[in-house]
Amino acid sequence: MSHKTQIINNLHKIFRVDPYINNLLGTAGDKLDDISTKTDEVGKEYWFDTMSAVGIAIMENQMDYKCMGKTIEEKREEIEGRWKIAGKCDLQLLQTIANTWRNGQVAVIFTNAVIEITFISIVGIPRDVEALKEAINQAKPAHLPINYTFRYRVWGLLPPNNWEYYKKYTWDEVMKKEGI
Repeated sequence: MSHKTQIINNLHKIFRVDPYINNLLGTAGDKLDDISTKTDEVGKEYWFDTMSAVGIAIMENQMDYKCMGKTIEEKREEIEGRWKIAGKCDLQLLQTIANTWRNGQVAVIFTNAVIEITFISIVGIPRDVEALKEAINQAKPAHLPINYTFRYRVWGLLPPNNWEYYKKYTWDEVMKKEGI
C-alpha cells in the first residue's frame, strides 16, 4: 500500500472525500513514496549482489581499483573479492574469496606448502577464471605457489550414448563442455 493511500485511509470518513484534503495529503504521500523508493535503492548499494553500476564505480574509486569484468555480475564478484582481501591471509580467507566467485564450486586446500585450488562443479576451464586468479594472487603470501586443478571428462565418465551422438562434437568439446 502506498503512503498516499495509507494517509488518506487514516483520516475520518468525512475528510476522505474532501478534494482539498485529498490533494494536500496526497502530495505528501507521493513525496513519502519517493523517499521510500530512494531509501530502498540506497539500501541495495550496501550488498554486493544488488549493487548498481554507480555503487560499483564508487567502490572502485574508494579502493583505487578498476574492475576487469565485462558484466555487472562479474564486476560485483570482483569488488566483493577485492573487499574481502583486506585481512589476514589464511585458508579461510582464500576459501571466502573463492566462494564469492559465482561460476561454480571451488575447494581451497593447503598441502606441501602449495595452495591447491580445485574447481569441483564445472567441467573444463570456467569463464572468468582470470578474475578469481587475480583476487587470490592479491590475497595470498607472495612466496606460496598456487596449483589450479580443473575437471575434465574421460571416456569412462561419459553418459552412455552411441557414437552418432558424440561424433558431432570435437574431443576437446566432449572433454571440457558442460551439458554433454
